[in-house]
Amino acid sequence: MEWMKSWLFSVVCAAMVAAVADALSPKGLPKRLARYAGGLLVLLAVLGPVKQLDSNAIGDAMANWKGRYGEDAEVFAQQNTEAAKAIIEAETAAYISDKAAGLGITQCRVEVRCRMTEEGFPAPETVRVEGCGDETAWQSLSRAITADFAIEREAQTLERMETP
Repeated sequence: MEWMKSWLFSVVCAAMVAAVADALSPKGLPKRLARYAGGLLVLLAVLGPVKQLDSNAIGDAMANWKGRYGEDAEVFAQQNTEAAKAIIEAETAAYISDKAAGLGITQCRVEVRCRMTEEGFPAPETVRVEGCGDETAWQSLSRAITADFAIEREAQTLERMETP
């Protein structure tokens, strides 16, 4: 803590010397030179503690930080991926449910599962739809799922229920 007081004192002193030199300088080139020199003086005072840094201590601190927080970063990345998958699954299910309702399929329940692509993004892989509707509506829904999400017919489970 003592080094911080000393550092702050040196910065304040440098700023005061720069201000006095600026105030006492005549206008024109001498004033600009005084400001330039004063700025350099303050900069040197601010950066003074840098020369006292130990590069080995910095490396050790970085390694310690990475060891401590690197594991957390992996956990956060995994949680982020899982959250993204859940959001895409829910949004895709809602879209398919709306599409099914528009085609006349009622009492519709949709379940979507995602996979991770090679680029590291979640993408819909399989879909399961239950509901009541005629064969034409189910065929249209299957074609729409294939066209909109590239989920082939083999990955679609479409279960027709009897109309109550």
